[in-house]
Amino acid sequence: MAQQLIQNVVDIMDNAHSQQQQLTESMSSLSEAKQQVKFSAEQSKKCLKEHFKWLEEKALENLRSRLNELLSEVDVVTATALTPLMDCEEMLNSSISAAARIMEEGKKILGNNPNDHIEDLVKFKDNPDTRQLHSVPEIPCLADVPYLSVDNFHPDLEKKLHKLFENEGRVLERAPAQISEIEERPGSLLITWAEVEAGEFCLQYCYGRVQSNEDKNITFHTAYTGPNTFCTIRHLKTNTPYSFRVCSRPEGEEKWSIWSVPRTAHTTIPHYQWNNTTEGYSTSNEDKTATRLSEGTTRVLYSSDNSYRCGFPITFRVLDAGEKTPFDGIGLSANDEDTETLQRSNSIFVATSGSVFVDGQEMKTKLPMLTRGSAATIETEDLGNGKVRVSIEVEGKAVTFDWKVDQKADVGRLMGLGMGPASTSVCLYFGMRFSHEDWKVGVE
Repeated sequence: MAQQLIQNVVDIMDNAHSQQQQLTESMSSLSEAKQQVKFSAEQSKKCLKEHFKWLEEKALENLRSRLNELLSEVDVVTATALTPLMDCEEMLNSSISAAARIMEEGKKILGNNPNDHIEDLVKFKDNPDTRQLHSVPEIPCLADVPYLSVDNFHPDLEKKLHKLFENEGRVLERAPAQISEIEERPGSLLITWAEVEAGEFCLQYCYGRVQSNEDKNITFHTAYTGPNTFCTIRHLKTNTPYSFRVCSRPEGEEKWSIWSVPRTAHTTIPHYQWNNTTEGYSTSNEDKTATRLSEGTTRVLYSSDNSYRCGFPITFRVLDAGEKTPFDGIGLSANDEDTETLQRSNSIFVATSGSVFVDGQEMKTKLPMLTRGSAATIETEDLGNGKVRVSIEVEGKAVTFDWKVDQKADVGRLMGLGMGPASTSVCLYFGMRFSHEDWKVGVE
């Protein structure tokens, strides 16, 4: 009895310890969420202050520019109007001075026995200034003289400015498009985002962990632009963090939305690799590309291990092509024991002629031939109990069928990025077989 009670205590303590760990992890996630809210709030305030400061400076700059323009216009009108008036004033002053001189000269003549100085009287009469006494410059009437004033002050300008500034900027709780899921793929990551409305999306990524889109030291690279809500980013290094963000724009609009919150993820699954020790083939590009050599017996080149897991797509790209033979092509196999052919049991084989073989039996449906530039994509779905649904697509034409895999050994476990429970998956080899040189196939 006591032993059972003790065991109950131990079990309860284990449960409490497990609960404590879960709560601690939840607290960490909660802290991260709170930090995101606070950080984004500070960034938003900083952005608002910077924008409105710039707006204020630009508004004052434009107001000062307009004021100086109008003041200059007043100066021009003033100078134009005063020039003839000043010329007239100069003429009047000259005439007044002349009249004063004549009056002074006349006083002298009249005060010095004018009857005895007839010659002075004659000269005085013929003086040019005397002849101008009856000439008075015409003075413009006030109606013809500019009277400067200003108008065109918009009475509703204040209302317009208020309405304009009232709609300047807005606070968004989140961007219209947000990354909703990131799934690990071999040497790649499948990024999925939630759409608010149909339109166009732009996905970007960068190396490292990024917390804010405002970080000017980070360089993002555009990975995808289009209507889809998912994209596979390939050729990634394993266990290396990458940050992703997405934005959107509704159909028919030119302006993009703000960026989503950057999401950081990494893939722990190495990219697909060919076996680099098989006679008759050479590998390159980190063993992702294989080339058939002129020497060596004809044999199947398999992957380095059974790294293909059901549920993922795999694409064979024919980078270069040589002479075709009936048993040449690409495919998947449950094992790598048979080095002679892929046209056998426990294998799916796509011949260069486009024929599809399942467990060595040819299907009625035929795909386009494999030539230089062709891409053959195989997608699988694990139906359980060793049954796999297979879809093969070449140049837009596809064939789908269910395949019973006799896999006696490895069943891999595939863990996502904390976005779902672990799941088992059938693991397969991928392979290629070519009899003649120059065939070059890349796998991704």
